[in-house]
Amino acid sequence: MTQPSRYETAATVALLLLAVVASALGLLRDGHYVESGFELLRLQAQDAVVLFLGVPALAVGLWLAVRGSLRGRLIWLGSLAFMAYMWTHYAFVVSYNDFFLGYVALFALAVFTLLSGIATTNSIQVYDALHDEISTRLYVVFLAVAAVGLTFMWLFDIVPALLVGEPPSAIAQFGPEAAHTYVIDLGILVPSLAITAIWLHRSRPWGYVCAGVLLVFAALIAPTLTAITVVDMGEGIEISAPILVGTIVPPLLGLLFAGAYLRRLSEVTS
Repeated sequence: MTQPSRYETAATVALLLLAVVASALGLLRDGHYVESGFELLRLQAQDAVVLFLGVPALAVGLWLAVRGSLRGRLIWLGSLAFMAYMWTHYAFVVSYNDFFLGYVALFALAVFTLLSGIATTNSIQVYDALHDEISTRLYVVFLAVAAVGLTFMWLFDIVPALLVGEPPSAIAQFGPEAAHTYVIDLGILVPSLAITAIWLHRSRPWGYVCAGVLLVFAALIAPTLTAITVVDMGEGIEISAPILVGTIVPPLLGLLFAGAYLRRLSEVTS
């Protein structure tokens, strides 16, 4: 199906409203976060991106998807993936505060609405709209390189530290909670990129759906990572060249690829 169900629509609206409240509290309420210093600035940078980019993207995607747009459906799903990624961090890493149950609700709404939305997507419809209109090889290469690059970026940080019996740089700088990023990226994001690249290479319909979702996700995560990196560098935190390049470049390329992908889908389905 192209249009979200009424339950998916209601869950997305609830997610949007709760995300606005959570981000606004983080930006405007004194003492909302236990964190201070550069950690507080990082969280507020994320709040700003969620409020001024993530929320509008999800709202527009939902509005278009409800109107029956395939492009809107992929924007909706990709924005849900972005929300799931972001609120996972708040639910598992951010120090406990008064809004903890709100973060749990945001995490649950994002994850289960995303799963439901993907499960009810007509992959054949997306495949028919795109398979003769895009260079699948180009997107396969991008997804595969992103998967390999992200893997080696984190292994470059983790493995040498293990060999000398020291914590990786992210753990040393941000504490044990930073391991969450390793788990999500290596355990979920990398396999998702790799599987999607394989499916797309084999022209499987679900490869076209998942590629669209991941590209929209990359387009939204790019400004988030850029904002966090700017905060870290402004605070004098040393960032290794591989991590700096691997964190910024692939999502920015994903932004360009997402635009091209959705543009072709729009032309075919208009």
